[in-house]
Amino acid sequence: MLAGGGDQRAATTGATLISGWKSTAKRLVAAFSGLMIVVATLVAGAAPAAAAATKRERTALSVGSPFGYLDRAIPSPAGVIIAGWSIDPDTSSPVEVHLYRDNVFLGGYRADGNRPDVGAAYPAAGANHGYSEVFPTAEGRHSFCAYAINAGSGDPYSLLGCVSLDVTDAAIGVLGGAYRVPGTSAVEASGWALDTNSAEAVDIHVYVDDTFAGATRADRYRSDIAAGFPWSGGTSGFGFTVELAPGPHRVCAYALGIGPGAPWSSLGCTRVEMAAAPMGVLETARAGDSSLRVTGWALDPDVVGPVDIHFWIDGYFAGSVPANEDRTDVAQAFPGFGAGHGFGASLWLWPTARNVCAYAINQAAGPDYVGLGCQAIAPAPPPNSGVGRRIVYANLSQRLWLIEADGFVARSYSVSGKYLDPPPGTYQVYAFQRYADAGHDGITMEYFVAFNPSGLGYGFHTIPVFADGSPLQSENELGFFRSAGCVRQRWGDAMYLWDWARAGDPAVVLAA
Repeated sequence: MLAGGGDQRAATTGATLISGWKSTAKRLVAAFSGLMIVVATLVAGAAPAAAAATKRERTALSVGSPFGYLDRAIPSPAGVIIAGWSIDPDTSSPVEVHLYRDNVFLGGYRADGNRPDVGAAYPAAGANHGYSEVFPTAEGRHSFCAYAINAGSGDPYSLLGCVSLDVTDAAIGVLGGAYRVPGTSAVEASGWALDTNSAEAVDIHVYVDDTFAGATRADRYRSDIAAGFPWSGGTSGFGFTVELAPGPHRVCAYALGIGPGAPWSSLGCTRVEMAAAPMGVLETARAGDSSLRVTGWALDPDVVGPVDIHFWIDGYFAGSVPANEDRTDVAQAFPGFGAGHGFGASLWLWPTARNVCAYAINQAAGPDYVGLGCQAIAPAPPPNSGVGRRIVYANLSQRLWLIEADGFVARSYSVSGKYLDPPPGTYQVYAFQRYADAGHDGITMEYFVAFNPSGLGYGFHTIPVFADGSPLQSENELGFFRSAGCVRQRWGDAMYLWDWARAGDPAVVLAA
């Protein structure tokens, strides 16, 4: 039932996958932060020396207190490895470093180990300024601190850093997640595990829904583990593939310990939804003069290739396209499925059309099709409203259209203005005012987009409010004449227009 998997990762489906990633990330952070191992290791080497060198002279050392880092605290079979580097500006000779565990003095050690990164950052001092010591340490949480002893002027000692970590005899590691292999009923998972008692690879047991599903071994090379635990050689990665029936499942991995300590350790669990039906979303539906542009994405986990998308407008079949356009976001969300699962289509649009729906056609078991959603179609702007990018305000209809340069509607909604005021004509957007006031009764409005430079104060803005915050009208009254001349909008619509509009955009006012 269980087979060793490769490094390639395949996707599972839906929100369960996302929540699985979140829980996996939390376990990963907990494991790393609890041990303070990989974090400390990743800041070792050239990075700390280079960072310090940006604040000091690289070619000549100034007089003063010693400096450096405690940049590693790593559990190992021999004990906890404490490592770092230090330089005294008064001399190029190695300095003495005092190490403490839980505030108890462990001893003084010469920082004379070879650190090429330190030598590169501070050529006047040379490379022989590293220290690395091993201390057998009992299980439990411990703190380690390093101090450089001054050889000349300045403070008598300098703190190089402190690190806290949990020391355990049990195996440690993380199940990195489980992902469905496209076109199959298999799930592939990977992770890492090791036992600090030994460099030998540990065995991994896998359970599905609390039932033993097989075993594998954590013996694959992982460069990140090699960096975090150099003594392990990095051969602590694992992978496995398991066949699953349709439906939700819980996949868990356990590492078997080596030597003293707990006989096994949980590496975590992840939820997997083995869906048999397509999934996706109808994302946009933009109306033009005689066509409707729709976009979205869809995939069928039972197949590798694209699925067909059928469109219906007001209950009538309007056409179909394959979902085969590149969508890198979909590829990232569903590893293994690739990017070719987006769709876009231009559909013929009749004047009275009101609603469009998209359906993904199933390729295997399950329902014949799955709905991807429906969207309302904004009514087409009145005739003779101009061409290109523009704002169209139909006064008698009390409706606004924001039309892109390609002639397709970006947004359309009901507003409240004044009967045949401003007069029909073509104006221009000329100013933006985040906060505005009516000049009387404490009335204010926001997101004011001015479109009449004649000084009459016409603009598009939010529904005004009195000084006490009460609105001059309700949103339910939009679509009716309520204004003294400006054009009132819902808060969200006003913000959208504020961000969308540009100075110089035509504002076409129609008596329609």
